[in-house]
Amino acid sequence: TPKRIFMDKVKAAAKVVGDKFFLSDADLQVLALALELKTKGYSPLVATDDYSIQNVANQMKIKFASLATFGIRFRLEWVRYCPACHRRYPSDYKFETCEVCGTRLKRKPVRKRLLKTNKEN
Repeated sequence: TPKRIFMDKVKAAAKVVGDKFFLSDADLQVLALALELKTKGYSPLVATDDYSIQNVANQMKIKFASLATFGIRFRLEWVRYCPACHRRYPSDYKFETCEVCGTRLKRKPVRKRLLKTNKEN
């Protein structure tokens, strides 16, 4: 189990890029353990095809490898929005529906940055 300080750092990084809502507790723990190992001088490699995990790992400069997909080429920052009334919500908004009209929320990228090769992370 990772230390709380590393869980908090992972949650903060996930919030920055907008993937916090889409990561499970297990995802957060894997990233927190990788971050903890990195701070101890190791070079952890997270093996995953989950784009949200890859996005957050890249934000924290943790190396990752895709298994069955090509992996991400861009680090995305997300915003959640209502497709009906166009109201915007923070990426970590806890509810799945719009508080104004009740429509199910969607997400879209608001910023994307080309990644350096994963070897440079």
